[in-house]
Amino acid sequence: MNISRFFGATNREALRQVRLALGPDALIISNRRVNGGVEILATDQTALPDNVVQQIAAQEAEAAAKQAPVTMRTAFRRPDQASGPVSYPGMPGTPPTSASGSDPRRAGALSGHMSSAEGGSRPTGAMPSAGGLPPSGLRQPPATGLRPAPAALAAAMGGPTESSGDVLGAIGALQGVLESRIDELLWGSQLRRAPQAISLFQTLLGFGFSTALLRAMLKRLPENMGAKAAFQWARNELVRHLPVLETEDELWQPGAVVALVGPTGVGKTTTVAKLAARCVKRLGAENVVLLTTDTYRIGAHEQLRIYGQMMRVPVHVVQDAAELRRILGGVSAHQTVLIDNVGISQRDRHVAEQATMLGQAGRDIQRLLVLNASSHGDTLDEVARSYTNDGGSRLRGCIITKVDEATRLGAALDTAIRYQLPVCYISDGQKVPQNLSYLSASDLVDRAMVKPQSQALYAPSEADFAALMSMAKPAEETPQNIEKKRRQLLPNLLTVAGSAGSGVELADIEGACAQIDDDLLTSETYELWRRYFKGDITDGIQALGLHLLRAAQNEFVGQQGQYMLALHDQIALRESDNRSAGRLRATVLCSQSGTPWASPYQQLTLADGWRASDGSSALQAPGNIEALLDQISWVAQSLAEVPVLHVFDQSTQALWHAVSASGAAWLSPCPATTKVYEQGCATTVGALSKAVDYHPVGALNELLDLAEIQSIDRGRLVVWAGVQAVELVSRQAGHLPVLLVAARVVDRDSGTVLRTVHGLAHATTINASPERLAMALLVATEQKAAFRLAARWWPMLAPRQWADASQKRALTAIQVGLATWHALAGVETVGLRKALLGLAGNPRPTQVAAVSAMMKLFTLKEMTV
Repeated sequence: MNISRFFGATNREALRQVRLALGPDALIISNRRVNGGVEILATDQTALPDNVVQQIAAQEAEAAAKQAPVTMRTAFRRPDQASGPVSYPGMPGTPPTSASGSDPRRAGALSGHMSSAEGGSRPTGAMPSAGGLPPSGLRQPPATGLRPAPAALAAAMGGPTESSGDVLGAIGALQGVLESRIDELLWGSQLRRAPQAISLFQTLLGFGFSTALLRAMLKRLPENMGAKAAFQWARNELVRHLPVLETEDELWQPGAVVALVGPTGVGKTTTVAKLAARCVKRLGAENVVLLTTDTYRIGAHEQLRIYGQMMRVPVHVVQDAAELRRILGGVSAHQTVLIDNVGISQRDRHVAEQATMLGQAGRDIQRLLVLNASSHGDTLDEVARSYTNDGGSRLRGCIITKVDEATRLGAALDTAIRYQLPVCYISDGQKVPQNLSYLSASDLVDRAMVKPQSQALYAPSEADFAALMSMAKPAEETPQNIEKKRRQLLPNLLTVAGSAGSGVELADIEGACAQIDDDLLTSETYELWRRYFKGDITDGIQALGLHLLRAAQNEFVGQQGQYMLALHDQIALRESDNRSAGRLRATVLCSQSGTPWASPYQQLTLADGWRASDGSSALQAPGNIEALLDQISWVAQSLAEVPVLHVFDQSTQALWHAVSASGAAWLSPCPATTKVYEQGCATTVGALSKAVDYHPVGALNELLDLAEIQSIDRGRLVVWAGVQAVELVSRQAGHLPVLLVAARVVDRDSGTVLRTVHGLAHATTINASPERLAMALLVATEQKAAFRLAARWWPMLAPRQWADASQKRALTAIQVGLATWHALAGVETVGLRKALLGLAGNPRPTQVAAVSAMMKLFTLKEMTV
């Protein structure tokens, strides 16, 4: 049969379209709630074989003789007559509907799509109802004049027509087969229209997310997105649909009773102790009471008693429901009670008994499900399903434990999205109370989407997908569509670019906009710039920095580099009227070849005080040594498993000794007059650099990701590198062995030495070669232009009224300055560079012209999205 799809804002509108297109005798196959309306799949009965049509007519006549007909009009007047949920053979039972405790708007369309994408049981408690649709993942056709003729269809399938139960079962089976087939067709169609979904599907599957969630989400992946833009889109979708505790105050109201439930061995007792310490800090020890029902495990209540004694909090052991009611009855109404329950397997019948005991306690108990992040996703789904449907009060949310032991966090977040359990806390260690964190949805998703250092054994690789799937080619755009896009873009280009950009081609702008999405730095920067100008940056400065850090870490893992560069520098800021605004210090993370990825950490000194993006602040800015050590320490703690070479441009003996004492690998450009010792004899860096042995750096294109050095194409240049072991001698700190690194840039044709840079390095921990150290010196020298561009961007960013507005302004300034420099100097940004030079109207634009061109390009992209 030919199946047609109809979409309407309401059931009435969708059914009206069916009746107009197929007539009143149309056969409704399925209907479901989708984004913004209702989708109905229907077919014309005339497309069926004649014998089936005759059977349908006979069944309709027999049904009409037994009961009054249901017309289109009466169907809307009697919605209560709609059929109930349908199950088909092999389909597990659907959990009953129950409120989730979270804002139903957060469930959104994703949860709704998941219900139809899964093949197994589906939680429906958090899914918004759709005007008469039953809560099951399979939806029966509404009781309208468009009749599905159940008995006739059952007879056509070869089943009995006498039993209504058999008929409904046959209809359910047919409907299930049709919906499954249609779901496969829609998924296959999406893969053809958006082939990047295949790679994104494989990547997210490696993070631990389920195939059901990914299929439901990626069906709505916009077309014509690059890989990095698609990854960012998926991240934003997960952040949007992941339920979290909005504020801790929601949970810890005066007199709150919180019970932790879950299987054995997930860390409930330790987590209760951490929560108790948190409550003692917030409310005081006299306002906290601990209870335990764990009398099975040897020493369980003794462990909790020890924690209680350390915090001076009373601990009670509960044997049964009567004792629980008695103890809670004696607790003051303003005291907070934490209950540690005995661990019960999700398959144990005692789960329901425990829920009943808590429900008879005489107080409103908020139950938090404890999920083990290191468990398999199917196990977590079974745990959540069992405790959601145990007959007790609704689950208030969940706590994710053992994050430090888990290789991936996606399965736990997937379960939280599926069952709409707000994530209240995560536990990432055994320390009480340190290893308990309250995170935003953005932070949680960023932690889940960190690429592992090694290939996962239990997730398909790209080679597996290539072998198992036929890679569908994206549908080519027709010339008419291409011309339509050009016509839409032309007015915007003329309006924004003005006379300076009159020579730029439309194809250049389109290519540049596509490259913005494909490059990590420019894609993240564009999104940050867009949100800043729209005034809707809701994440805090710490969350923004951590997100950029995780993005850079993922890029490092993907490139499998030897180490990461962390460039630390500073620049003075001035407002548009040229008055001094303050000073910005920033850390830029780059590849070892110099490709900038992000600036996740900044220190901003203004007239009203000093602030750092990690939340630190002071009335007076720290000294240079302390400030730099803070930058290095932040990177070391945030990237504990990543080898990092710190590069900074502050040449003092005290600083070099202090950084070496911290254990960091470092490289510092220094002037030729710097005093060093070689074999016990004092000399200078400049004098010694003339005597070292230089060697040409081969394969410059493999070692350096800069298109130009000192505004000269790198193809015309030869770089010579030399190193020499020397010592720094200080009366206070003693002797420090370091390595003198020198790099000479020579014109290939004339032999002229264009530049000589010197530096001192203490990088034994990362085994960097002399050639790599020389390249890092050149990158540090060239990247100073990015900080100068950031200073130009600062006055173009209007001040906002957010709590941390100045820090977000600084973050946006350094990011767009870095992106502008990267577009002009990067090897892989040829398209971006061509568009910027065209918009600037000059092959050698000034800093002001470059910033203006980047602003125009970002605005063009925003106008044409």
